[in-house]
Amino acid sequence: KEEEVLLLIGRRRCTATLGRLDDWSEEEDEQPMGSSTSKLPALRTVKDVDIPKFIGDWYVIGVIPTYFEKGACNPIEKYSWDSKKKAIAVDFQFNKGTVTGAKKSIPQTLYVDGYPKASGSMKASPFWPVKLPYLLMELSDDHTNCMVGYPSRAYLWIMSKSKSMDKKIYEEYVQIAKEQHYDVSKIENPPHEERKEEENLKE
Repeated sequence: KEEEVLLLIGRRRCTATLGRLDDWSEEEDEQPMGSSTSKLPALRTVKDVDIPKFIGDWYVIGVIPTYFEKGACNPIEKYSWDSKKKAIAVDFQFNKGTVTGAKKSIPQTLYVDGYPKASGSMKASPFWPVKLPYLLMELSDDHTNCMVGYPSRAYLWIMSKSKSMDKKIYEEYVQIAKEQHYDVSKIENPPHEERKEEENLKE
């Protein structure tokens, strides 16, 4: 179970201690890291990322969440360049439970294979020495919309640099995820501010 535990407390959201592992839901165990991933083809990722354009504030519009993301409202990932680490510093912020709930902030590091240009195959680290796949499946030319996947298809993030995403773009991303063997019925749309979930998609 070691690799599976690293996945669940890793990729992005480590807000609990190891003492809470026994409380994790059975849903998370439905896709073990072994056989399910090996039967799936590799996710297609973008080839070129302009890191200076990529950094900024990313609002989570659609998500197949990790255990720690469930119930997160106003989820936003703030990316900035860490010149010392030569990596992207990530500050994941959200309100717990409701749009006015307690504000949480979880830092992590996103390692890239170049600067100012990089590929879409990155590594996310919630803490040393853990580094887990961060696969940029889609990225708009202006770097304002993107979709991030995970090899096992257990998790997915559809994000935009605005609080709302064009509905057509969102639906295109969902279709691409489906073609890449995702169960898109699991995608959730977390609310931002006082808006209802469906209002986070612009017509």
